[in-house]
Amino acid sequence: MKPCLHPSIVDTNELEAYLDLAVQCGYEWVDVPLHWLHQEVERTSSSRVEAMFQSRRLRLASFGLPVDLYADEADYVRDLALLPERVAFAVGLGAVRCTTFLWPSIDERPVPYASRLARRLRQCAVALMPHGVRLGLEYVGPHHLRNRAYPFVQNLAELAIFLEAVGAPNVGFLIDSFHWYTAEESTDDLALLKPEQIVHVHVNDALEEPSLAHDQRRCLPGDGRIPLASFLRALYEAGYRGPVSTEVLHQEPLAGSNAERAQTAFERLTQMIANVKGDC
Repeated sequence: MKPCLHPSIVDTNELEAYLDLAVQCGYEWVDVPLHWLHQEVERTSSSRVEAMFQSRRLRLASFGLPVDLYADEADYVRDLALLPERVAFAVGLGAVRCTTFLWPSIDERPVPYASRLARRLRQCAVALMPHGVRLGLEYVGPHHLRNRAYPFVQNLAELAIFLEAVGAPNVGFLIDSFHWYTAEESTDDLALLKPEQIVHVHVNDALEEPSLAHDQRRCLPGDGRIPLASFLRALYEAGYRGPVSTEVLHQEPLAGSNAERAQTAFERLTQMIANVKGDC
């Protein structure tokens, strides 16, 4: 387990500045939006971007699935056909994790919706498999997003059932402390996981109680009430040893400078992880 810088805690979309900040603060892992990479390749070259990572000894932890799972069939098929080409460069930077999330409630009738979504995710996973990439699915916990006609996947147990329907060996869980907290789950739920099921981990914090916590009002790890030490310990005991990414979604600006936020998150996560390893 090591801290991973996530772009949500910085106010820049300049790849080189972002990577410099990661090095300055001590990170070895970074999450980077796929479109940042592609824009930089178009502006410079693929070899230049590769050198930007290599010279800083940074590794790309994950990238978002570049497929619109909710598009009409023709647009979806076009996205799927482009998937191998779109991920090839990210894989060259060391990424072996691809992620996406599932809505916790829907307006479409659940059976056709779930069937189509499972099929599409299975097809995406199959396309990722030759590249050695695993697909991590994230359930979404905040109660304010449960406002549509039908409930869908809202917690870890329901996601486990849906993964069976997807039926691809390289599909697993993206575990986010905010969703774990707002779904009102416990470390016992995390203890049921196997190491190979955990694709990626997001860590953040919440100031409000689970039923009131808003998805876009997160805060830095250690600034809220989520029991992050217990959360990380449970994942470590379950066998997870990968990056832990600082995804802090927010509407209002976060306090401090980019460097202050990135450094604070790094130091806090480093200490939490060290404590977890010392306890286990």
